[in-house]
Amino acid sequence: MRAWFRDPPVDAIAVGPLPDGVLLPEECACCGGPSTHQRALSRAQRTVLLVGYCDDCALHLSASETRQLASALASLVLSLSAAAVLPLLFPALTRFGLLLSVALISLLPAVLVLLPRKPPSAPHTARALAVQAGQNGRLVCLSMRYGEKLAGLNALGAGHTRAREPRLSAWQSAGPLLGLGAALLFHAIHHPSLRVLNLTDARLDVFVDGSRVASIEPTSQESPAAGALVHAPAGHHQLSALTAEGVVVSSLAVDLESGHLHLFAPGSEGFCFWLETLGYGRERSAEPSYRALTGDDRFWVLPEGIDLWFSPALPAQSSPLQSSGGFITALRQAPCSQAPIHGE
Repeated sequence: MRAWFRDPPVDAIAVGPLPDGVLLPEECACCGGPSTHQRALSRAQRTVLLVGYCDDCALHLSASETRQLASALASLVLSLSAAAVLPLLFPALTRFGLLLSVALISLLPAVLVLLPRKPPSAPHTARALAVQAGQNGRLVCLSMRYGEKLAGLNALGAGHTRAREPRLSAWQSAGPLLGLGAALLFHAIHHPSLRVLNLTDARLDVFVDGSRVASIEPTSQESPAAGALVHAPAGHHQLSALTAEGVVVSSLAVDLESGHLHLFAPGSEGFCFWLETLGYGRERSAEPSYRALTGDDRFWVLPEGIDLWFSPALPAQSSPLQSSGGFITALRQAPCSQAPIHGE
């Protein structure tokens, strides 16, 4: 049964295996007319044959290749555009929904190229390549006449086969693949990270715009795994934290910024947060520097350049990194009575 989006196989002739120094007929491989152009055909043995085509056949061959290239470029442009624009137009779109949408959009040009088309009209035997590289060093000729002449010139065997004309190039896969990668990147950019810490004595449920996104058990220990990491679309949101009994611990309007990290610590009035920078290697003699995170709402848009999150200690002075030099910055938290610096 014929598939909707591809040509049916056509009768062809397979010639070969081809020897070195094969002779090709001096006529058009498609219609049999006088050959005026030569097109390179790569073979599995990494050799190239120059197949002859007439003016008309070279023209429709070039048109077919142009359609393939245009389809691949259109797929690439559409996929990258969709990956960049859809997260902005539909902020609530999930990662899976974005990937699926980009994949479908990137396939639209290929679908148009694969729509059914009319068979070539006599004396033409192909719309694109009339000679294709086959298996085991053979050539597949869509023109029976050309294949028989090729076999006769080189005293080769020839047999009947079925062949399909190529419709898409390998470059067609570039659009979907690059589009999916870009979709993951743009989704991460437009759905920034929000680390939520629970420094109270009770479990907290965290809500973004009325939807629960996390349930966090209390922890007062400084640990990189403390709290919960959630993602939400960039923009203005209502952020709330409630106990299991429904008591509101914190409720505030916040702006999540694309490409930034955010910290929310409801009910943490007795704790201080700061950025601690320490030199290592050649810079180990530098004094540590501290920068307090200030604010009464316990929500912060964090600066770039944070290397460690709530690590109990920065690298020791005897760190193997001492062969080079530099600075490392950690986000720290502790009860204000134990903090080296106090927030406002």
